[in-house]
Amino acid sequence: MDRYFTKFYFLILVVSLINAVSFSQENRFKILDEYLTEYLQNKNIPSISAGILEKGEITWFKSEGKADLENNVSVSNSSLYRIASISKPITAVAILHLWERGLVSLDTDARTYIPNFPVKKYKFTIRQLLNHTSGIRNYKEGEFDSKKYYPTIEEAIKLFAYDSLNFEPGTKYEYTSLGYNLLAAIVEKVTKSTFENYISENIFLPAGMKSTVIDKQREVIVNRVRGYEKNELRKIVNAPLADLSVKVAGGGLLSTNKDLLLFAKALIDYKLLKQTTFNMMIRKSKLKSGRDIDYGLGFTLTFANDSLLYISHNGAGTGFSSMLLIDPKQKIASVHLINIRDRNLGEPAKDFLEMRSSGIYIKPSKTLSDALIQLYLSSGIDSVTTKLNSIYRYESNVYNLNEDEAIFFSNDLIDMNKVADAIAYLKEVIKFYPKSFKTLAAIGDAYLQDNNIGLALRHYRLAAQLNNSNQRINNLIIKLSKK
Repeated sequence: MDRYFTKFYFLILVVSLINAVSFSQENRFKILDEYLTEYLQNKNIPSISAGILEKGEITWFKSEGKADLENNVSVSNSSLYRIASISKPITAVAILHLWERGLVSLDTDARTYIPNFPVKKYKFTIRQLLNHTSGIRNYKEGEFDSKKYYPTIEEAIKLFAYDSLNFEPGTKYEYTSLGYNLLAAIVEKVTKSTFENYISENIFLPAGMKSTVIDKQREVIVNRVRGYEKNELRKIVNAPLADLSVKVAGGGLLSTNKDLLLFAKALIDYKLLKQTTFNMMIRKSKLKSGRDIDYGLGFTLTFANDSLLYISHNGAGTGFSSMLLIDPKQKIASVHLINIRDRNLGEPAKDFLEMRSSGIYIKPSKTLSDALIQLYLSSGIDSVTTKLNSIYRYESNVYNLNEDEAIFFSNDLIDMNKVADAIAYLKEVIKFYPKSFKTLAAIGDAYLQDNNIGLALRHYRLAAQLNNSNQRINNLIIKLSKK
């Protein structure tokens, strides 16, 4: 009888533990759902799509908001977002796949594979293209939102083909999306296939990514989400038209929350690359000086005490913001896709993993400028400065408060041609950041905009006392001192 009751109570204990775990799991997913809803409201954005991968399984993914505000179209988990620079790790995998097959060398002259690319003062390698140390320039003014259609990768390369390298390859890290065009061209030359076909057959298909495609502006693409931004009044407006054929390999793909998690899964399960190759991909790059940089071959690397915490890539495209984060050791990943390009969006993908691990809710912060602009339009600058002081005193946990965020609103005022109000506002901001180079420089800029050379120069000099290495401020001091 005692044995019977012992087994009975043991079964009750097991069932109770299972129910407790199930409740805990359900509670954590509820927290993620709540975060997504509050994030949408507090950031005042059109939509967000997100998801989490754990131990090889997509355990949570959800989308909220509008894919198209004008036509009142809601997003879904099938919605295609512009992933911007998350395209780079995909391109990097394509190149490393060729390296595994012995079709390319990472450390010989890249022109070996694209001989039509003009000779430069220095040779640069495929590895240097992958880790942004090649010297190939990034965008010039107007190229980020280029509206020109380039029918081929080869045509897109002509945009920068005859420009000089910005520095000797391997001596400096300088991020460039245009440089990834050369990687796509190498894929095409070596495989005798289009870049689109190669990544579709060798990455998307084996990873199970059924939705990811190149963002072709002229084509009708089902489920494509519209992109937005905010103007100086913090009003949501349509993002400018952009044709991404100028940067397909570096920022021209459309994808979903699920597909990007499947890409992460295929990487950490070594379905796309061998384990040794993947480990090389996520190793720090080294400059000729011997200094390490926290960027591997297509991924940003985040370390703590020399231990790799996670690999990631952000995306900031015309009308879109995104992040894919992967912890290779724990085999977990998270993603967020947002159809607006704006400041103070934070890093929801990081919050998802932290909440999933701790079960503790992370409240999405509100945007300071969104709160201040409404008050400014209705009541003027005096009410704004009063509100600013109140927020810093009583609501510091509600807003993302820092000098950058505070300065943003002064820039909005200047864009509205309210320079005097911007100066009055910055005089309040400096009280919270009395030793801030950025705030002093912003006051100097505002006075310069107001044609007050004396006060502009005074504040630039104060800023230089805090940071004498800023070339822009140093040049302004020299220039204005001559007047």
